[in-house]
Amino acid sequence: MDAGIKISLVTAFARDSKIIGSDGNLPWRLSDDLKHLRKLTLGKIIIVGRKTEESIVNRIGHSLPNRKTIVLTRDKSYHRDDCETAASWDEAIKLAEGNAEIFVLGGEEIYKLALPFADTLYLTIVDAKVEGDAAFPNFDESKWDKKLEKKHAKDENNEYDFEQWVYTRKI
Repeated sequence: MDAGIKISLVTAFARDSKIIGSDGNLPWRLSDDLKHLRKLTLGKIIIVGRKTEESIVNRIGHSLPNRKTIVLTRDKSYHRDDCETAASWDEAIKLAEGNAEIFVLGGEEIYKLALPFADTLYLTIVDAKVEGDAAFPNFDESKWDKKLEKKHAKDENNEYDFEQWVYTRKI
């Protein structure tokens, strides 16, 4: 594995349950958080699982634009013209070689694979009580330095109050 690549995980989860998704969809509408995601990842490499990629394509008709997308999947027949596929975490990292940073955007299984290697976590913590079938994995917060970037109040473009945090792994 290329030790020179910074690995960053980006997610939004419900504060109490760590729910990140329900039936392949986000359980909320947070326009300002999507803008934050765009700012972080535009022009960068992203790694997503097949189900996450399919939910993006179902929502917007294609992979996230202006990013190199690597889809991690066990389905050897999976193919899209606007992304690359990898059958393992190591293969996905190999496809990203030569880049300073990659962003992992989920889902649950991909976060579990990537979390042990992560240098940075961009966490949006949503004040929502939601049902779901996918959650961000538990992790030891004492091993991370935390910085609150911004608090957002619920408004016409953001369904819930939320906070954006950056966690940096302690050395």
